[in-house]
Amino acid sequence: MPYHTRILIVDDQPTIVAILQKILGEHYVLRTASCGEEALAVAPDFAPALMLLDIMMPGIDGYDTCRQLRAHPTLRHTKIIMVSSAASVAERLRGYEMGADDYITKPFDEEELLAKVRVYLRLKSVEEVDRLKSDMLALLSHEVRTPLNEILAPVDMLLAAQDMNAAGRSMLLNLVQYSAQRLLRLFARISKLSQMKAGQWDFAWTTSDLSEVVRDAVSQITASAVQRGVRIIQTLPDAAPVQLDRFQMGEVVAAVLENAIRFSPSPGRVTIAIESAPEQVSVRVTDRGPGLDPDFLPYVFEPLAQPDLRYHTEGQGLSLAIAHEIVLAHHGTIRVESTPRLGTTVTIWLPIATAMSSDNDVM
Repeated sequence: MPYHTRILIVDDQPTIVAILQKILGEHYVLRTASCGEEALAVAPDFAPALMLLDIMMPGIDGYDTCRQLRAHPTLRHTKIIMVSSAASVAERLRGYEMGADDYITKPFDEEELLAKVRVYLRLKSVEEVDRLKSDMLALLSHEVRTPLNEILAPVDMLLAAQDMNAAGRSMLLNLVQYSAQRLLRLFARISKLSQMKAGQWDFAWTTSDLSEVVRDAVSQITASAVQRGVRIIQTLPDAAPVQLDRFQMGEVVAAVLENAIRFSPSPGRVTIAIESAPEQVSVRVTDRGPGLDPDFLPYVFEPLAQPDLRYHTEGQGLSLAIAHEIVLAHHGTIRVESTPRLGTTVTIWLPIATAMSSDNDVM
């Protein structure tokens, strides 16, 4: 099923939750919370595209929960449909003021509920793509300028110096090639992220050994780690079978490792470990770099959220945004924990047994 169709059901009545799970469970990835406090704790990692939020609950009510969700940097664009037995006009207006997108009343009409869910999920997807296009223009204005200059300047030198020796020409041509390849990689990342945000990316699900995926990713980036004087220490089980897209998950692990290596001191070390639990397996990458500003942590997987545009070296911000989308596609979660001057840990959780099939890719 489409990975961008995550729905969080927030209701303290088990009967209502069971009804919603029966109506929506065949088509969408669901998670539940029984109160506003739990919803606020679960939502940032689960990253729902849409929430069905009950108004009357123990603890903080649906209105205050909605207000706090809208204030969270990574949830401000999540679609919120408030659920009520019979909301008056005044109650509906209050919900809209708190940030709700729509209402639906109990008992549910199944067709109306499914129709509203489809509409708001489609709207969420369109808004994400439009927002990404706008963000990409800002990113391109920064990232394209340097490689273009590194292409144009050598070309001008080659044209001006027709009698340049072979070694000089080779050096300039290598610089042109490197810069052109850098641009190509950047545009490939932009295209991929746009397709993922639009739900147009296909995954090849197979049961694979996550330990092998990690070993392959480590082998890909070992040369750059050695060049920077960074050791990679692996703690892996003999086997960790998970249903995943091996190539895409390898890209996730490589992107997280590359980021850890880039910000590690030299000499230094980066550790990567796999741990298994009854229902999930985790990959944990830790560096001893400068760490991140706590205010920046909620934005770390946003494509344009780097605290300094210099951190976007060769589109690394895009790589982490793509990694986030890939993990969501695997029904997993990814979290960053960081302490300034002490280091950063990125943890990826994946379900051990998932029911993902291209046959279920319907909304």
